[in-house]
Amino acid sequence: MSQQAEHKSMRDYLESRLSASQLSTVIFPSFTQWPFALAALADTALSLRSMGSDVQVGFWANRTPLHDMAWTTDDRFARLLLGSTPDELTRRGLLAEGLDSRAFVAPPIRHWRPTTRIDIGQTLNRSHIRELTYRGTPMGRAILQVHPDRNTPITDDHLWPRKWVNAAARSYAFVYDQVTELIRQSEATAVVVFNGRFLHDRAAAEAARTQGLPVLSFDIGGSDTGFDLTVESTHDWPEYQRRMLRLYDRWDPDSRETLGASWFEERANHSDPLNSHFIDAQEKGTGLGRVEGQRLVVYFSSSGDEVAELEYDWSEYFGGQANALKLLAEACRRRPDYSLVVRSHPHKRRKPTRDVEDWLEAVSDAKPDVHLDPHSTVDSYQLMREADVVVTYGSTTGVEAAFAGKPVIVMGPSVYDLLGCAVDVHTVEELQDALDRASAGEWDGVLAYGLMMRRRGFVHEHVNSSGRDEFEVGGVRIDQVAPRVRHASHLAGRFEAWRLNRRRDAR
Repeated sequence: MSQQAEHKSMRDYLESRLSASQLSTVIFPSFTQWPFALAALADTALSLRSMGSDVQVGFWANRTPLHDMAWTTDDRFARLLLGSTPDELTRRGLLAEGLDSRAFVAPPIRHWRPTTRIDIGQTLNRSHIRELTYRGTPMGRAILQVHPDRNTPITDDHLWPRKWVNAAARSYAFVYDQVTELIRQSEATAVVVFNGRFLHDRAAAEAARTQGLPVLSFDIGGSDTGFDLTVESTHDWPEYQRRMLRLYDRWDPDSRETLGASWFEERANHSDPLNSHFIDAQEKGTGLGRVEGQRLVVYFSSSGDEVAELEYDWSEYFGGQANALKLLAEACRRRPDYSLVVRSHPHKRRKPTRDVEDWLEAVSDAKPDVHLDPHSTVDSYQLMREADVVVTYGSTTGVEAAFAGKPVIVMGPSVYDLLGCAVDVHTVEELQDALDRASAGEWDGVLAYGLMMRRRGFVHEHVNSSGRDEFEVGGVRIDQVAPRVRHASHLAGRFEAWRLNRRRDAR
């Protein structure tokens, strides 16, 4: 028996959001080879087919000038080593489910050249790259979503490798032109992409929007569901929170509190596998202890690289996280009985060296009473329980602290600022007032968040899943790529990254 999800069915959701004419011809330009994403694509495509839509799927992960961040397997090695890529396995599964072979489309422009000249300029820092466009669309923002390597910092004085930026720009242009032409030839009425913000998916989405077509984005679902699919942008955080509140309002009152709370309880108990890589070095139950007569303010840092390219006016958020922390530290020092603890997010252990250095310098400048570095064994959840007030720049720890019954102050953009479970501040005066009047937020808003985390999106209707990354379509396991094929592809990917990131090409 499948779990009850946010949406009853794909048909109900799509018919409530799009017209019949918009659903008549739907194209899926695909650049991902992650099994969960291919499973979502397959389920959505088969659901649309059952609704009478003309579905066209382009498995183009091995057709772009630059590999996508979700690429894993080279089709040339797959053929040479008598194996298959994940997207080829998905194609076989869709054929077995009755999708017509004519539904699979190749890039329509055989001998492609950019429609307009691509000039990436001379100074390849983030500010310059951000302003790059292709045919009037924000190519630069798409490029910045996919880093040349895992050690690329977000600081603006870092120069990105010229060969890599050139390849990324050509890849964006390739997808934009190919999808534009596919829309024209197929007379498409809607486009479905993965996530919608990465390099190739954003190019496809921008091509659709330029033609006035709706764009649907699929992504990971809740911990109990299969996947999510939305007409809204995946980073429309106000709408995301409205979804939470709508889901909570219509859910059975006899179960919504228990179900919503269970998501938080699993994380606090260190039993959520999706959170394990953040807390694997922490010792459950280990805290700092309380100091008599002191009000403990704990600041949990957020991930700067994950929000850097979201289109916000950062002047509304204290000009960035480093300045926000400095202002918080100053506010706490004005209150003799306040003690400030900064908990640097454990994901800093895996972040670019320069970003970590810059953050540690910001912490040093702020001069908190205690700093728990990314390697600290102190349990974040025990620390929440010990705090009198929790402050974040938008980290998930904010809503988790609200579940622990703590007053929460948010100084940056978040996905819970509209739920009533935290106080959102934008000025020093608002921060001062929030510290003086700190009180716990609305419980229903907290539980609405937890419920969404468990039941977001859809259960699979056409895909069988026996595990987190184990999916079967039409009797075909789409995640079963031969190790020899994956290993050879991995080596090829590393060589490509080396070639495009050599230091002499950095300017």
